[in-house]
Amino acid sequence: MAKEPDPREVWQAFERELSASKGMPAAVIVRGAEPWYRSRAVDALLERARQLEYELCRHDTRSPDFRAASVLDDLASTAMFASARCVVLNEPEALLKKQAGEESAVARALLAFAKRGAGALVLNAESLRADLSVVKALGELGARTYTFRKLYEKPAPWERDPDPLRAELVSWIVARARERKVSIAPEQALLLAHARGNDLAALDDELSAAQSSGGKFASAGLASAAAGSPRELCDALIGGDLGAAMLAAETLFRGGIRRDKDGSRDTDEGALAAILLGYLRPRIRQGLAAAQHMLRGATPDAAAAEAGVTGFDKILRAAIASRPPQAWAQMLDDVLELERRAKSARGVDASELAALAMRWRVRRASPARR
Repeated sequence: MAKEPDPREVWQAFERELSASKGMPAAVIVRGAEPWYRSRAVDALLERARQLEYELCRHDTRSPDFRAASVLDDLASTAMFASARCVVLNEPEALLKKQAGEESAVARALLAFAKRGAGALVLNAESLRADLSVVKALGELGARTYTFRKLYEKPAPWERDPDPLRAELVSWIVARARERKVSIAPEQALLLAHARGNDLAALDDELSAAQSSGGKFASAGLASAAAGSPRELCDALIGGDLGAAMLAAETLFRGGIRRDKDGSRDTDEGALAAILLGYLRPRIRQGLAAAQHMLRGATPDAAAAEAGVTGFDKILRAAIASRPPQAWAQMLDDVLELERRAKSARGVDASELAALAMRWRVRRASPARR
């Protein structure tokens, strides 16, 4: 599967192409998991349509008042008080699928509207398959498609320098703050991203509030609102970073983890422990297997590869070279014991993860005195 392009670059292309055209595109499809960019694109297209005095017709399949008959009427009839009509259809995928092998009524109406040049057509969807026949047909008629994926919250694992301050989401916050003339340090942007999650609308609201308050961003109180990350805690534990592990454990069990769709949080301690231990156990087993390969004479890299550790897992690879098999065996015993507790009435909480971090910490060598 090809990597989806950076949504910031897609947005720049959209702006360039809209600015280069004096008229209204005949058909535009905006799709993808990031609603903030999709909403901006639709707003820009509607503003262009208003400037050209198009009649605006908006439909949202998620609305309780939605009627497919109204969409069909707007697509089939002509504008009464304007030269053309701009029809916006939000989340149309269910309406565009074939029925009994035939194109749906809405799909046929969309194509007829586009073919006769009755105005502008805008399809806006989180998920709209590119292989739908109607989407392909619109593309052959000149429709442009812009796909806006979510920004990456962390640096890509293949980057040589995985600095969290360079993650796409953090870079977006810094750039958006600059647009709003808000002063924010990259470290504050990282904290804001951690606290509010990958929700560009909520992040933009925070920056808008800072703009209204004089243009200086205040990060006080964000730490207590942050959601946790089982993966971050897992990495800190394996890496033996006591401070990071203690903070990650407290944040996880206090703030919970965000659910993908609605932004709500799961704070159930049993669920949090199960997710964390599900991350931790297989990696500890890999560390133990690699350490045993090293004991038989393999190099750290060869041992890691033999144990199935990918080149992207730099934290586990570094830990393999620093711990003997006995240490990994004890770590595995610790994890299995925590899994037993998690399934009992006693459960597992942040204090037990903090104790685990204490046992697993790696004491860093002090700088040599001169």
